[in-house]
Amino acid sequence: MARHRMTEEEKIAKRLTKEQAFDVVAKHLKHLSFAELEEVIALSLRYKKEKLGKEELRLIKEKEIIEQQLQKLKELDTK
Repeated sequence: MARHRMTEEEKIAKRLTKEQAFDVVAKHLKHLSFAELEEVIALSLRYKKEKLGKEELRLIKEKEIIEQQLQKLKELDTK
């Protein structure tokens, strides 16, 4: 399955949307109380851990697939 290559225009548009989203969040953080800031930080850490967990699972699955392919190649080599 081939990946879609992003054009320069798509890259710029994606970068701008990320920057705009960050600016909105940064502007609104100024108006939060300390309790609300702590809650935002806790949520962001939780989402980060979830994202890392998903990435770790993806890598483990990919590793298992590669190991299975390697095992099949070894079996073919011994025949």
